[in-house]
Amino acid sequence: MIISRLEGTNILKYRHLALTLPEDGLIAISGPNESGKSSIGEAVCFALFGRTFSIGPDELEKVVRWGEGHCNVVLDFRVGDDDYRLSRQLDREGNHGAKLHRVGEDKPLARGVPQVAERLTELVGFEYEQFVESFYLAQREITTPHPHSRAVKIMAGVAPLEQVADEIHDEIREFEEQREEVQTEIESTRQEIDELDLEEGRLQRLEKEREETQDEADLVAGLREEIIERLGVYETNKQEILRAESARSRASLLRFLFFLLALAAGAVWWLLGKGAGMPLAAQLRGLLDQYVPQWQAVPNQWILWGAIAFAVLFLLSWVRVAAKSGRIRALRAESGRLVETLQRAREIDVAFEAEQPLLPSLQAQEGASVCELPEEGDETEVVDEPSHAPEVEASPRRPDAGTLELLVDPMSNGEATLRQVHDYVEPELEWLGWVQEQLQAGVGDLDQAIEEERERLRQAERLNQVIEGLREKREEIESRIGLRRTALELLAGAIDHLSNNFNRDIKDLVARLLPRFTEGRYEHLKVDEDLKVQVFSAEKRDFMALDEVSSGTQRQIMLALRLALSQKLLARKVKGKQFAFLDEPFAFFDDERTRNALAALAELGDDISQVWIVAQSFPEDAGVRFDVHIQCERGQDELAVGVSQDA
Repeated sequence: MIISRLEGTNILKYRHLALTLPEDGLIAISGPNESGKSSIGEAVCFALFGRTFSIGPDELEKVVRWGEGHCNVVLDFRVGDDDYRLSRQLDREGNHGAKLHRVGEDKPLARGVPQVAERLTELVGFEYEQFVESFYLAQREITTPHPHSRAVKIMAGVAPLEQVADEIHDEIREFEEQREEVQTEIESTRQEIDELDLEEGRLQRLEKEREETQDEADLVAGLREEIIERLGVYETNKQEILRAESARSRASLLRFLFFLLALAAGAVWWLLGKGAGMPLAAQLRGLLDQYVPQWQAVPNQWILWGAIAFAVLFLLSWVRVAAKSGRIRALRAESGRLVETLQRAREIDVAFEAEQPLLPSLQAQEGASVCELPEEGDETEVVDEPSHAPEVEASPRRPDAGTLELLVDPMSNGEATLRQVHDYVEPELEWLGWVQEQLQAGVGDLDQAIEEERERLRQAERLNQVIEGLREKREEIESRIGLRRTALELLAGAIDHLSNNFNRDIKDLVARLLPRFTEGRYEHLKVDEDLKVQVFSAEKRDFMALDEVSSGTQRQIMLALRLALSQKLLARKVKGKQFAFLDEPFAFFDDERTRNALAALAELGDDISQVWIVAQSFPEDAGVRFDVHIQCERGQDELAVGVSQDA
């Protein structure tokens, strides 16, 4: 970037300022204190960046000349083969405007302060910070540039890497925050699982308890059905037994009658036949003649057949009596099975006592047995029950076991009356029905408890899956953090490498410039990572710190370092030729040092081809020719200089 024209109105010291400048050479600015020399450099700085070195961005109204309401400045410059014009306006109200366009074109490249700043950086390759650390030396003590300033980092080429590193640090902080959030979610989810109060094996125990309770309910239901069925059989068999006994009684009577008739007929036949000579036979015949006169017409053989017939009837009656007796015995045996069922039902309390049934509330109600009823007046302790235990109502009274013992033999023989049987069986059935209801209620409660437990397990499984997903997310975040930390290590290595190369290059550049400034007295330098300089003394044959040499030599070394930084920035960021503005660089220089410095500046080369040098005065025999010499005077508020003006 080469400045070709600077024109301003009401800017700093000047009411009007107009400078037309050559593209190459030395531009000298001289004059006494407070003559406006530094105002020219600050006008250039303001035109380019909207601020100056001595006036901060919060007090820009000081750029406006005292007593005036606004100022404006126009700067023409060349970058490569293109000419540009940058104009800027400012008033005391803080209204600030800027416009950038190519010379000869009406359409601006950028309009507005931020837009112009962005476009200008793209054109010239540097911002304000790099400018004041390299090409622009303000009126101040020349010091070592801050090694960690953005300008030096850009010159070293580490600024983009550090920007990337800063972005990676930001990403790591974001990922660490995400990791903390994920960890918080994991702990919260674990707390939810703990609140489910899961117990290992609880579901299996509930399922086993439910199965056992259901088996007990089925057992009671089966006994009730069996009792009802066998009660019906008993009632039916009772009628059958009565009918069979009645038929057996009749058959027994007929059997006896047929026996007598067969015996009588047999005796008559014998007495009338083979025993006719017996006195009893004569008596028989007399009776027959008296009561049955026609008996002699009946053949004796028929009497025999009658006796045989009555004997057969006797035998048939005997068989019938035996058959009815067998029928009665069978019916009584079948009816006696009711007793067996009732006795098995009676054993329920024994079974529950032995196996500790799964319904503690029933046990409490039954006095440690679901089948033992509390006596009247007994006080039962109230015990907290598990959530799946049913609320048991008062049980119906069960018949006494002694009653069943008294009925065993009559019922086994079928001799117990239906009233006696019903008086025992009906309360027993009612009690068994109540037990069945309680057991089924327990099964229902257990089903609910099992479903609740399964739901807790399903919820725990879902929460565990959530935790697993969160763990995977945390591992992924940690992997990303690790990857970025590895990237930071690599960037740190690259930054260290670039910094070492930068320090080496700066040392080499300063070593080439310094002998020109010091007439060869100092040639070798050391530049550490903090840009601290040590100079080699041939007399002491060792490196010395800057505070060990004279102030003039210090400024010579610092000027060489500043120009080396400028050349480094040129090599890295700036395209084409560049100007440099040095405000009072020769303070504390004697004439000899000034001549040497001027000679060195005149021979900087083609890269920095336009050098502005501000001093109160220059030696008469400076040894160099100024292409433009601008002379400033106190009280002068207008300054116009053309290319043709000489020193």
